[in-house]
Amino acid sequence: MQTMERLTEIFRNVFDDAGLRIGEATTARDVEGWDSMAHLNLVFAIEEEFGFTFSTRELGSLESVGDLLAVIRRRSGAA
Repeated sequence: MQTMERLTEIFRNVFDDAGLRIGEATTARDVEGWDSMAHLNLVFAIEEEFGFTFSTRELGSLESVGDLLAVIRRRSGAA
């Protein structure tokens, strides 16, 4: 499964929305319920799925799904 597909599944689980569609430009403003608590749940779920822990610096740089993808790809060596 591709990185974006895995990330989409995580978003669907965290936000309890089987039809949720995300793209690299998606931000918290685009997803209903993406508040600070949901953001923490999202980060934890991503860390668990991809097997790494975000650094404080990485967490501070996350503004969009594209930013998440960049960190995941860099950390996991995925293309």
